[in-house]
Amino acid sequence: MKRGSITPFCALSLMLVASLLLVLLESARVYTLDRFASLKAEGGIDSVCAEFQPLLWKQYGLLFLDGAYGTEYFSMEYVSETLTEQIDKNRKTLPGLNLLSLEVSDVTLMGYALATDDRGEVFLNYVSEREKENLPLGIAEDLYEQYQKGKRIEQEYSDTELEIAQAQQTLEEVTAAQQQGTTEEGNADILGEVFDRIVQMKSAGILNLIFGKTEHISTKAAGTFKSIEKREKAAGNMPLKQQKDWYRKLLVLRYMEQYFSNYCQQKEEHFLRYEMEYVLCGKNSDAQNLSGTLERILLIREACNIASFLQDEVKMSQAKELASIIGLLAGENPAVVEVIQAGIIAAWAYLESVLDVRTLVAGEKIALIKSKEEWTADVRNIPAVLVGTIKAKNCENGMGYTDYLKQLLFFADERALAYHMMEAMEFTMHENTDYENCLMNQMIVALQYRIDFCTKPLFYSLAVIGDSYEGKFYFRKTVKRSYIP
Repeated sequence: MKRGSITPFCALSLMLVASLLLVLLESARVYTLDRFASLKAEGGIDSVCAEFQPLLWKQYGLLFLDGAYGTEYFSMEYVSETLTEQIDKNRKTLPGLNLLSLEVSDVTLMGYALATDDRGEVFLNYVSEREKENLPLGIAEDLYEQYQKGKRIEQEYSDTELEIAQAQQTLEEVTAAQQQGTTEEGNADILGEVFDRIVQMKSAGILNLIFGKTEHISTKAAGTFKSIEKREKAAGNMPLKQQKDWYRKLLVLRYMEQYFSNYCQQKEEHFLRYEMEYVLCGKNSDAQNLSGTLERILLIREACNIASFLQDEVKMSQAKELASIIGLLAGENPAVVEVIQAGIIAAWAYLESVLDVRTLVAGEKIALIKSKEEWTADVRNIPAVLVGTIKAKNCENGMGYTDYLKQLLFFADERALAYHMMEAMEFTMHENTDYENCLMNQMIVALQYRIDFCTKPLFYSLAVIGDSYEGKFYFRKTVKRSYIP
């Protein structure tokens, strides 16, 4: 057997080469571990966010992470624990050498945002951002002008009740003081009956007036609950981009039209049948919210019908003729004629408005400003209006019930809008026993974490030159996720 030998220089050279190779291997491992730490951090927070509230996604198309995980107790610490578990979930002890072994040394919450943050502004921005592809700015501008026009008309012609009352009082005073001729008395009696019937109609209740029979009206009621506005709520600390303008409001309305129920577009899976009406009125029951909504639509139609009436020379002439006849009883007093004429116009517009609302709830359309061909009501035929079956003519290019509801919502207070939308979502969740504790003020829309990883050196500790490294390598990663597009 032959014996070999090696010179000291050759031995030292081999040691240097071996050390260099081990250091290079460790450097490559560290680089790979850094990339692997990023993947683990990204995968971990993705796994956490994937546990979104399922019912809100199914019924309302929104992703939220329930910070209470279906319980009554909101805790970001539990979210952090869940993140740690998800990161370590796939880490297994395998036989042999594991070159990519990483441990989580620390998980730090950097920030989070809740749906109710900034008085609901976060929620409204979330909803609006997801709808930008569905409502281009050009179309939104047309809607904005339409709503503004309707508001201006409503503000200009909104005193119909006062005008009717003044005309009724004037008529009573005139007929009591003067009795001149059967023709004038007959017309005075007709107008007196008109004003009396209008007052009766206004006091009869909007649901009875519009529907006649109300058996089909939803009896759903929210019961007793604490509104979001009055709750003690946690608040996030993550600033998010906000855009508060008329375009955002229209985007929110576009979202509501798609996902919220209303009288003409009911959704059986939702607790409230008239959710958009709840957002507008905020009452506990469907019937109360529908009643409040119809009253407001009726006011819009009254104002618009007066504007339409004033443009119709034939109707204006008829109103003036009736008023002039009554004026004869008062000695041709121009002031009396003016008051009576205003009352006739207001009464006539009110009758037409009742018919308009009946048409809207039937799923048909009414133009904002009607043409003379689209007018239906006759002030001399009130008994037929009271029957509850007559409705106004459908206007093919008009606005539907949902359109008028959206117009009302456009001018609603934004904070109330956001809170009522979220409360309607809560009612639907609470109908399911699995989600009866879920609250919108516990729903997370964005998260940011700092995650620290560590690992022991592997090849570096085997280096034969110098002192062995007994410490650890650390990797710090910051990850952020938001459900907001």
